[in-house]
Amino acid sequence: MESIKDLGRQIIRNNEKAADTIYQRKPGGAEMIAPVMKQLVTFTELLVQSGKVNPDNADKLQKWQGDFARLAAANENGDLILAADIIHHDLNDEISRWIM
Repeated sequence: MESIKDLGRQIIRNNEKAADTIYQRKPGGAEMIAPVMKQLVTFTELLVQSGKVNPDNADKLQKWQGDFARLAAANENGDLILAADIIHHDLNDEISRWIM
């Protein structure tokens, strides 16, 4: 359980760095999306393995999957500001809720 919380906190920190880089239009912003997505997949796998994903929070999981899909689409379309918004506002908030 503690590893989920630790990983969640680390992902939030990394997501903030990625979003800030994109918002500030610094070089490398586009390259930061793939590692963010990889960490989100790892986090999702850990949630499933830990049993946190269950019928009681199916709505939460559905929102998580939808936001991940929106992030993938924004990245694919080259809309980095939208990707940063999804990372910063949606996914980080959801990670916080998962690790409570």
